[in-house]
Amino acid sequence: MSVKFKTATGVHDTGDCFLNLNLLAHSQLIELDIGSQCGGYGKCAGDKIILAEADRKKVSAPNAIELHQLTAEEIQKGFRLACQCFPNQNNEELVISLP
Repeated sequence: MSVKFKTATGVHDTGDCFLNLNLLAHSQLIELDIGSQCGGYGKCAGDKIILAEADRKKVSAPNAIELHQLTAEEIQKGFRLACQCFPNQNNEELVISLP
């Protein structure tokens, strides 16, 4: 299974999904720039992603950094920070949209 990033230019597939890598690191595995400017510390909120409702259960819950950086409405719509979001298990199938 893998992490797939849907962008305006198509779908970019990582080929693998790793429990110990956040979604920003997964994008970096395939050299896909998703907008992080702070190096993955959650300070810039530049790496916002959107998870479909079915995929929200396959990742870690929003943490304190995300609750500070994202509005309640954004979280309800599936927005997350890729640098703070981790798959719940290896070999997960995730489809991520970029806003």
